Amino acid sequence: MLRQILSGLKEHPGDVCYQIREKQYTNRELYRYVCNIRSYLDRHCGKGDRVVVTGHKEIYMIASFLACLFSGIAYIPVDISVPEERRKKIINGSAPAMIIDSSIEAVMDGEDSEDFSDIRISEDDTAYIIFTSGTTGEPKGVQITYGNLRSCMEWLTELCGISCDTVLNQASYSFDLSVADIYLPLLTRSRHYIIESGTQRDFPALFGELRRSGAGLAVMTPSFADYLMADRTFGRDLMPELKKILFCGEKLTEKTVARLYERFGGISIINCYGPTECTFAVTGAEVFPGEEISIGDPKPGVEIRIVGEDMKDVDGGMTGEILITGDSVGKGYLDGRGGFTDWGGVRAYLTGDLAYRKNGKIYYVGRKDRQIKLRGYRIEPAEIETVLDGHEAVERSAVAAAKDSDGKAEKIIAYVKLSQDRKQDVTVACLRRYAGRYLPGYMVPVVKIVREIPLDGNGKADIRALMHMDP
Repeated sequence: MLRQILSGLKEHPGDVCYQIREKQYTNRELYRYVCNIRSYLDRHCGKGDRVVVTGHKEIYMIASFLACLFSGIAYIPVDISVPEERRKKIINGSAPAMIIDSSIEAVMDGEDSEDFSDIRISEDDTAYIIFTSGTTGEPKGVQITYGNLRSCMEWLTELCGISCDTVLNQASYSFDLSVADIYLPLLTRSRHYIIESGTQRDFPALFGELRRSGAGLAVMTPSFADYLMADRTFGRDLMPELKKILFCGEKLTEKTVARLYERFGGISIINCYGPTECTFAVTGAEVFPGEEISIGDPKPGVEIRIVGEDMKDVDGGMTGEILITGDSVGKGYLDGRGGFTDWGGVRAYLTGDLAYRKNGKIYYVGRKDRQIKLRGYRIEPAEIETVLDGHEAVERSAVAAAKDSDGKAEKIIAYVKLSQDRKQDVTVACLRRYAGRYLPGYMVPVVKIVREIPLDGNGKADIRALMHMDP
């Protein structure tokens, strides 16, 4: 993979590889930046070290990631939106040899360093470390090897099937969804088109960027797609070149797929699944309107099992926990704890994600750790969300539990955003009656109609922010 990227930078120097706002960068410029930063790293770090790279999608971050990889140094992306206290925990937990920020631009634009052809990283070396939320409240650093990354990107390049195109970015580089749109352009002679976080909150500016992008492939979360579709101008007239959307990071709903087809006609929608601990994505398939949305087939080199509490395969059709084995399973957490395990003599990751198999396909249910226990009943919020999202007037819902001072669930709350043209004729009572047609009484939620389902920095539904909206 890195050999291919290096060849592309050298052999196609005039290609535009990166664009942020109206500023474009060519392969020639990126290669020069990588050479200069790599030379700087050689003077201050050694193979196997760790380097924190902080910023917000600037070109120096891409150049630093590549320079680290070529030198056999693990990079740790930290977006500037990450709160200061969390940033301190990441730095303390990773013990980096260096912290790279915008000051590296002086090095990047300095005297040209010598050309290079050697690649020092090996298959088992850590390529990057991304910190995720831990169940203990402390962020956990996930170590992904170069072999993990290479295997994932070779599969993803084939799955997406693009060449000399534009890949639209949504996610911050602290979120592993961005792995796809960082490396796909470099491997396919395509342009990495940046949508900054501030722009994403400004609809006129955001839609202006979408129009200018000329993107053929967009990489995003389902929540971000729903956010865009709140404006009726998001469609084929706005983005005439858009051929494919790659989804990952959240459950994709039938309603979202149907609405995208309505807006974009014969667009190709690829649904992927995978935890950070297994290199962004391990399954993927094209999905179509009118069919139940599966998470696709495992990539080559990966096996997906659905297991019960006893770690044995559950019977067909029953819900269990996803267990992943194969060449996408990361090296483990920096602290050595977590869901990484041995399964039949091979390295495995127990995801905490619930799913079931039907007719040979895998269907995602939701997170095990979102499970609510109310008056003795175990309840999956995703099941309630699926029912409510099926109502013709509901644009999107998010379900959580309100808890008492002891942390015990008191009630289930469904936050519901209605379609723009149905806000006047749908009430809370109507939605509760609708839910009661499909759910047992103990699962029918308190309904709270909201103007927006807020998104967190990764483009997912922000459950915590919604909970703060409840009196």
